[in-house]
Amino acid sequence: MKAVQIALVLSALVAITFAANSTWGTKLSSSKLAGTQNVTIHKKANVFQEATVSFPLSGQTNTKVIRFINVTDRFTNSSGPYSTLWSGGPGYTFATINVKSQLSQGINVTVQFWTDV
Repeated sequence: MKAVQIALVLSALVAITFAANSTWGTKLSSSKLAGTQNVTIHKKANVFQEATVSFPLSGQTNTKVIRFINVTDRFTNSSGPYSTLWSGGPGYTFATINVKSQLSQGINVTVQFWTDV
């Protein structure tokens, strides 16, 4: 019985480790979608792919405070990337997110930025 419990805990940890969706902040019913960016990078053998997503885009401005950021993995086989909020984010008017693939895998994510009204 103890072995079954350990196996369940280990499989849960593996599932969390390879989770590719990320969120920061809290989306309210009054939050407005301020921007969406799709990032697609094809896989290469023995290479980690990496992309930086910035909001607002270069040449644009944003005066609204970011409330919620959602990074959604569009791969369906658990081979998706992991995301790290490098700067800004909820409570700021800007955000920079780094998206890094697993080894020999690509990136296919949608990033949504929600702001206060």
